[in-house]
Amino acid sequence: MSLFAVYSSKIKSSFQSDSKKITFWTGSIIALLAAIFASTINVVGKTMVDPSYGYVEDAIHPLNLAILLGLISGLFFTPFAKGKKSPKKFGKKTFFFVLMLGVTDVLAITTNFFGLNYTTAINATILINTELLFTMIIAVTVFRERIQKRETFPLSLIAIGAIILPMIVDISENGTFLSGFVFGDIMIILAALFFALDISIARHVSNIIPATRISQISAFAGIPFALVLMLIFQIPFDVPLEQLPAIIYMGIFVSGLSYFFFVIALRLIGAIRTVLIYSTTTVFGIAFSGLFLGEEITHVNIFSVIVISVGIYLLRRKFAELES
Repeated sequence: MSLFAVYSSKIKSSFQSDSKKITFWTGSIIALLAAIFASTINVVGKTMVDPSYGYVEDAIHPLNLAILLGLISGLFFTPFAKGKKSPKKFGKKTFFFVLMLGVTDVLAITTNFFGLNYTTAINATILINTELLFTMIIAVTVFRERIQKRETFPLSLIAIGAIILPMIVDISENGTFLSGFVFGDIMIILAALFFALDISIARHVSNIIPATRISQISAFAGIPFALVLMLIFQIPFDVPLEQLPAIIYMGIFVSGLSYFFFVIALRLIGAIRTVLIYSTTTVFGIAFSGLFLGEEITHVNIFSVIVISVGIYLLRRKFAELES
């Protein structure tokens, strides 16, 4: 081999190595940004539904919020969905599933914000991790995926950290299972179930329809469903103008950019690394709740996060498969 060929090979290898490093760090930063944006959902949401926490006198009804978030998210994804597969080319079954995404999304947002009205943002941030358990259960029961014996222990850790520890503390502090605080916890867990259904349906149709098109149509599809619920329960459409900045932030950064960055990170650094970085949403959510809302971060909260994090780490490959 000539001297020129040797040096050419070294230069090429150096460029490839630098390119991999740049890709890794870019993907990691994007995944971290996705986690940060997603972690603010309960922090900002608490100020919107609970006037005692917020900067406004009038709270916004969760169904009104669901409509506005659907509209903003749908508009956000419309430019990215341009040129993608048209809904006219969807099969009836596929189109039905995409519409159901809108329904589950509205149910998840509504129940989550109803729960936030009764419980703390820290509790909501921890409890929403039950979405991981529900996603696994759906994968086993609906998609017939198998859970191996070695996966039962980390699943148990997530259940202990996300459900058992927070609920035991809340019941012991409030003295009854029927207290408003515990009711809020139950609503958050119900929201996690709807979020898990949303993820599972999206996963089912993702091989047929591009992710941006799914996000666009499902966001718009949830609006009529929310309007029907408002008519049934006679809920007026009333949005305080001072709430608009927070609503726009939620629609663009939480519903839009967090998901968009997550998908980009998947492509750059792979599913496992993305899922592990994205799992820091719980840490950021608790930190922001303490910093911006003044909520007390207890030793139990910290222990719950550690237990959940260990469970996610041990199940990183399985969750990577489900998330991607």
